[in-house]
Amino acid sequence: MRISSGIAFAALVCAFCLLADSGQPVPFPAGYRNWTVTRSFIAKEGPNAGFHHYYANPQALEGFRTGKFPDSSVIVDERLEVDQDGGGSFEGKRISIAVMRKDSRLYSETGGWGFDATLGDSQVLSAPANARASCYGCHLKQKDHDFVFSTFRK
Repeated sequence: MRISSGIAFAALVCAFCLLADSGQPVPFPAGYRNWTVTRSFIAKEGPNAGFHHYYANPQALEGFRTGKFPDSSVIVDERLEVDQDGGGSFEGKRISIAVMRKDSRLYSETGGWGFDATLGDSQVLSAPANARASCYGCHLKQKDHDFVFSTFRK
């Protein structure tokens, strides 16, 4: 199964999705590269430009099927630089990882989702507190889809 790419997941990352006001950290999703993956390429300049690899754990896959994401759903956006060579575009080094994690108890104030991100190859999710509410504000537009922008390709 594939998750639709394009702006659906570009919006998912909100450039750098961060912790919501709950203050509860989102743990780094060890082993996420073994999950179901889809990709997109955002060529234009801007905060989401680059190659994106989107990973969904089994619980998130169930949420994509039903429209209701169960607790423990995790969605990861791994963004990579674009290297140009001989007219082609190739994946470069990692720019960032953004993570959404569903836990209705811990993140009750933000629709049940915790958001966080890291830069480069770091495996420590953390970001400035002043940006914590920005992801939820963006994802609030998708309340009818459990705060997730993406859908399965049909």
